Amino acid sequence: MSDLKEVKELLDEINQAISSYDPVLKERARDILIERAFGPSSGSDQASASAPAPRPRGRPRKESGGEGGEDSADLGSLLSRWNPSTMSDKALLGAYYLSQVRGDENVTSQAINSELKRNGLAISNITRAIEANMRPDRPLMVQEKKMGSTKQARKQYRITPAGVDAVERRLRGS
Repeated sequence: MSDLKEVKELLDEINQAISSYDPVLKERARDILIERAFGPSSGSDQASASAPAPRPRGRPRKESGGEGGEDSADLGSLLSRWNPSTMSDKALLGAYYLSQVRGDENVTSQAINSELKRNGLAISNITRAIEANMRPDRPLMVQEKKMGSTKQARKQYRITPAGVDAVERRLRGS
């Protein structure tokens, strides 16, 4: 009976932790947390023990041996080497992770903030944080495309070589 009580407490804790997430991310976050708490589900006949876990949003995996290196497998490992304090630094690190580690050429503000949220670094105004990295004197990020005609239209960004250098310098601690 105490095992059932512990399971209920754990599920309540998971639900409380993701209650503030937007609806799109809530289901995926719940699945990840439940899988980590209880292990992979074995309810499906087609599920194979050797099959890799599905990747979120279908992003291609970057081949190992690239600039990111194998020790940069997730945003958490990057955060262990550099914990940014400003909103613009957090946005820059998120863009670096998506472009250099995950292999996305262009990233959206929503994708950046989603990755940051998963690691407890959500930014209240992601657009302002990205715009701070687009200074005219030495831009660390640039806007590649605008999808829509309104000011609130979705925009795609790219981290510049100067932005990559800035993040890698901070990750090295210099």
